[in-house]
Amino acid sequence: MKLTLLMPGLAWPDVHDGAEVCRGLSLPALSCLLGRGHRHGQALSLTELYGRAGGFPLHGLARELAKHADLSGDDWLMADPVHVRIDRDRALLADVGVMRLSQDEADAMVQSLNRHFAEDGLTFHAIEPGRWLLQLPGPSQAQFTPLQDAVGENVNEHLPAGARGLHWSRLLNEMQMLLYTHPVNDAREMQGELAVNSVWLWGDGAAASQLADQPRADLLLSDDPILQQQADCPTDAMPYDFSGLMARCATLQANSHVVVVQDALLSAAQYRDAWGWREQLQRMETDWFQPLLQALKQGKISELQLQCHGAAGFKLRICRRDLWKLWQRPQSPATLY
Repeated sequence: MKLTLLMPGLAWPDVHDGAEVCRGLSLPALSCLLGRGHRHGQALSLTELYGRAGGFPLHGLARELAKHADLSGDDWLMADPVHVRIDRDRALLADVGVMRLSQDEADAMVQSLNRHFAEDGLTFHAIEPGRWLLQLPGPSQAQFTPLQDAVGENVNEHLPAGARGLHWSRLLNEMQMLLYTHPVNDAREMQGELAVNSVWLWGDGAAASQLADQPRADLLLSDDPILQQQADCPTDAMPYDFSGLMARCATLQANSHVVVVQDALLSAAQYRDAWGWREQLQRMETDWFQPLLQALKQGKISELQLQCHGAAGFKLRICRRDLWKLWQRPQSPATLY
């Protein structure tokens, strides 16, 4: 079995302190893989990692979701509810994953947005509490940063660009002002919940073609519903640990290619939770890297590709015979920075 393991968040996003965040971690199995595998850097965004490594293009997602929700029209944007927090001289973005949002709350805010922007020809749809769509009267004529590439980052560095970028920035400011004073958010803050004080526009354009730089997968294991929807192969939920992966793949042919998206490190990395990230990485060593190394030694896996995104992101390929290169010393994750 050939295994491609996409592990977003494995490389700490801030290279200037990545080595310090890794200091003191005991990760012998991961260090062995890093030292004896064929590794090269790839500074990819999360969207590029999913597109190039996994073949799950996220461009044109808004139109695809509109069709899935039986909504007509050609021009769409994702308008996902988010929370923007001011931190010194930056505005940091948090997605709905850190919020509890009901359908009634989402519907109430969307109704207010629709009343306000009716003259602009804009119509919002809350197809799920945390997944909103924006129907446009025509092409946006702007470029937008995918939500997953902006979470935990400075919003001001990811504002709409292109011919009508300023136009969409102005509309976005209006959306923020309306949501900031919305009664639903007043009630949420009284209950100690984060306010939905903005939306994030992204996902426009036509659906992209297959972007993978490797053969099509025979199985995708991931808990991300968007990746499951975009995959052109059978999908299943992400197993808890490596033993669950091997049990799930027991019925596959020996030459099968399995793509696993293990994103347990992603949230801590995006929100710069160094202690949470260290704790999760230590668990990955026990639950994934140690049994992965053992499976390679035993020939249960013919080839492993390990990929992650970020400024210190990398692509690593390792086979059983590489493990016998004893002259290649293990490399700790700190060497990535």
